[in-house]
Amino acid sequence: MRLDKHDMFPLSVVLLFGFVIPLSLWLGFATRQQIAHDLYSGARTFAVASLVFALLIGCLSTIARRREKRVLAERGEQSAADFAAQFTGESERRAATIVFDMLRNLKAVKRMPRLERSDEMSGPPLFLASADLEERLETLFEELDFSLWLDSDGASVLYSAKTVEQLVLALAHFIDQRGAQSFSYQRFRSLAGAKS
Repeated sequence: MRLDKHDMFPLSVVLLFGFVIPLSLWLGFATRQQIAHDLYSGARTFAVASLVFALLIGCLSTIARRREKRVLAERGEQSAADFAAQFTGESERRAATIVFDMLRNLKAVKRMPRLERSDEMSGPPLFLASADLEERLETLFEELDFSLWLDSDGASVLYSAKTVEQLVLALAHFIDQRGAQSFSYQRFRSLAGAKS
């Protein structure tokens, strides 16, 4: 969340009434022993909450990695070239390579199981949350200098894609519109390499 100059007044009011005034009242009317006790109790609570939160994140990460490794063991690992070979047109293959790299970057172990054209985005083997996918698609379109506003039908097809094939075909539609000559795949590779 970004704050601009118009947000400063409400933020300052919230900080004043939520933090500064209670802190000054606490420091003004409390004894040294009570202040020390309160600070120690607050620090202890923060430490316990931080430890529990870190353990929860660690457990969830371990579960996700184990599930991805199990799927990799069942289906085998796939390369971008193998995935792109499932599509016929040049723009479809470019789109398949871009989608494959994007999906691989969303995975916890950064390795991609064998994908079929009919695999669902939210089901096995990907198990992607739609919000994560939409956020990554918006970032991808910014990196590729594509505009979703120029083709609202294509954008709705892209965001409503349920399978890998639908996503690849929707992205290929944008690549076709942009033209094979003006599309810079090398530029995308350099951007993707810089972010990882």
